Amino acid sequence: MKSKKTALIIAAALAMTTLASCGTNAPAATTTAASETTTAAAQTEAAATTEATTTVSEAPAAEETSAQTENNSGRVDIPESEIDAYMDKIFAANQREAVFKNHESLTVALDIGIDAGEYKADYNWFLKDVTYYSAPAFEELSFSDVRYEMVGIGSDYQPVSTYCLDMIEGGYQYWPTPTDKNKWYDTEHEKPTEVYIQDGKLIYNSVYDEEGSSNYFSVILPQVEYTGGKVLWHSVHDAETFELLETSSSLEKDGETIPLISEIYTYDSGSTPICVHVVTGAFERYSPNMMTVTATAHPGTDKEITKSINIPVNSMVQFYTPDMTNPEYFTDPECTKPYSEEWDMMSDLTVYIRDAGE
Repeated sequence: MKSKKTALIIAAALAMTTLASCGTNAPAATTTAASETTTAAAQTEAAATTEATTTVSEAPAAEETSAQTENNSGRVDIPESEIDAYMDKIFAANQREAVFKNHESLTVALDIGIDAGEYKADYNWFLKDVTYYSAPAFEELSFSDVRYEMVGIGSDYQPVSTYCLDMIEGGYQYWPTPTDKNKWYDTEHEKPTEVYIQDGKLIYNSVYDEEGSSNYFSVILPQVEYTGGKVLWHSVHDAETFELLETSSSLEKDGETIPLISEIYTYDSGSTPICVHVVTGAFERYSPNMMTVTATAHPGTDKEITKSINIPVNSMVQFYTPDMTNPEYFTDPECTKPYSEEWDMMSDLTVYIRDAGE
């Protein structure tokens, strides 16, 4: 099953393990991951043709006359034969490396019209190597080597602050569009209904069949049961750069149109949002007593990677090992002594992690 354009939603638990002291009053941190999300249709490296005036689908003569009038007023319809080329251009232009060749920052504000639960994103802020992710009860600030999570914001208990060591090169960096083009545009279940350029913007509209709509829900709204209908997709791009400007999706069912998710993209908005400083401050609090946590994944193999962090005592720590199906924890580099004692969260910690059977 191919993934679809997904909104920025906290969707599924990551393969993380929390090592915490026994008897702590704070509940265990809920570890969640932003599902790899797409927000628009993909496109190619082929050159965009601005001379085309053919509509995507055939229309009666009267409608053709109307379309020609629109074209004469500045609208250029993209022929069906060229849509894939535009998809690839959109895909390439919205990869992180491409965006930050031209911009210093990106802000994505979301509005979710259907209840997706408390771990739905409502705001995201990106620099080249920094990601801030906000949801009603969850905040996450990611750097190349360490990720900060706060879970339970606005709930009845004290929010749990957790340091996450990402045991992969470059760390975990969430991005609103996938790096896999096949997860960007569902050519099997998604049909473009209208693609055109007007007033400096490229407009893309499409409709999913029932199977594609079901897949769309399973990826972006896993908390919401799909009970039929067709998902409609709309995205707006800069006609020259192909960068995303806005997206929206809705469900058409029983003659009713139900809003699902909409996003607004803003580039180079200025200073760092105050909420980012608040999260950073929560983790960079002063403590006279610090401890060092060191983890080595795949010890003794060509995939070995070690990461370390100095943090205040009584801090929660998690290890993200996305390439492991069943991670096991040991106290020795030979991985012969399983980690069996609970960490006191007061002293230095060294742990070795390998996949079961490795």
